[in-house]
Amino acid sequence: MRSRGAVVAGIAAFVLAATAGPADAADDWPEGYQLNHTYTEVRAELKQLAAEHPDIVRLRSIGRSYERRKLWVVKISDHAAADEPEPEVYVQGGLHANEHTGTEQSMALIQSLVGGYGADARITSIVDSTEIWVAPMVNPDGALYDISGGVFHAWRKDRKPSSGSAEVGTDINRNFGYKWGCCGHSSADPASRYYRGPKRWSTPEARRIRDFVRSRRIGGAQQISVALDLHSHGEFVTYPFGYTPQDEPRDMIPGDRDRLVALSTGIADRNGYRVRQYGDMLGADGMFMDWAYARQGILCLTLELGPLPSVTDGHYLRDADLASVLEGNREALLWFLEQAATA
Repeated sequence: MRSRGAVVAGIAAFVLAATAGPADAADDWPEGYQLNHTYTEVRAELKQLAAEHPDIVRLRSIGRSYERRKLWVVKISDHAAADEPEPEVYVQGGLHANEHTGTEQSMALIQSLVGGYGADARITSIVDSTEIWVAPMVNPDGALYDISGGVFHAWRKDRKPSSGSAEVGTDINRNFGYKWGCCGHSSADPASRYYRGPKRWSTPEARRIRDFVRSRRIGGAQQISVALDLHSHGEFVTYPFGYTPQDEPRDMIPGDRDRLVALSTGIADRNGYRVRQYGDMLGADGMFMDWAYARQGILCLTLELGPLPSVTDGHYLRDADLASVLEGNREALLWFLEQAATA
């Protein structure tokens, strides 16, 4: 068992010390990267928080990955067992296997909210007035494979074999149903790291996320008002759409671009990142963000966490670098949660 509490001095106020769960040789980080969680540690830590704080933390599985690992979502609210008429936020991390910083930012947010409740007036107000859903690792199979054997494999996709091919894996963030395969920003080649799958929703992970988000539609109204999809790296805050560089295509509700830009700018003002429309920057079709906005009416952003692209191995951050990124986004994420009430 490993303790993270002393890994980086001064970060305890944000990333509270936690006892790691058991890990085997195939599910571990190399020396110097111990602030990062394995899937086993994510599961153990979330279960511990739910057991110790049952009033404000509720843990549930929204289904299983291709290799049958549970996909965990934690709800944080003042009456976590009840479905109250409060604004809701959804945050997810780890959609791309090697973008572990999204998982760590998610876990840091959970720890900050739970640890600060009752002790920090601002955090207490957020938890009392909002239902917050966080899914820290939505591609556990890929994340486990990416660090297997204590070696970094630069693996992006999930681990579902491609039918009729020796290749493995689909880019889950090219597999969502909206504008799937439409616009040259994904690949039909199973060998590509941007492989979109043989059809929309072909990955169990995308389907489980879809079904969970849909489940928050109560009485015909989507309860989640804002969402963040945490990726890495590059220090960008991006907004829809990803499939096109058009500022306001026909499928964007008039006025929504201004709202999306305002949300993005609010985050950037607090973490120093740059704001871009995703389709202007990289382009992607079949994205979670585009689907969440276009089909569920959620003001959804994709946050490309630090560091800048010039940093070597920016997907694999040593403890001190990771701690700096997590702390640097604390204020931005708390501000974003506060926007659920007015979005």
